[in-house]
Amino acid sequence: MVSHPMTLRLLSGPTGARPLPAEFHYSPHDPLAVTVNFDTTSESPVRWVFSRDLLVDGLDRKTGLGDVSIGPVEDDDGMPCVQIRLSSPDGDAHILAPARQVEEFVTRTWQLVPPGTESSHLDIDLALDSLLNGA
Repeated sequence: MVSHPMTLRLLSGPTGARPLPAEFHYSPHDPLAVTVNFDTTSESPVRWVFSRDLLVDGLDRKTGLGDVSIGPVEDDDGMPCVQIRLSSPDGDAHILAPARQVEEFVTRTWQLVPPGTESSHLDIDLALDSLLNGA
């Protein structure tokens, strides 16, 4: 398991931003996904799960459709960041993450499960059993 805490910035309006403690997680048991817990200091953090490839692609170009889009930007000081846009029925969030820290997290996930080897970590029978028994 790879866990990487970082302080993000939640953009709130044209010029406002507030610190947002978060923790990125990756597990070889779910090798295609990244989990991010936002607002980790609160009693009820917000959890999002999305594709590791989406996060990786978002380091270099804007990517994603629907609920999650990710792309490179610079913050007000000209520092490289990754903008994560989340959309849900409860509202939208625009979040900035330091690109260097996201790259460090991705590198650590690649050390655990190199790109292209994800399928060798999948337990299809377990996943099907979970889906069928959960239905």
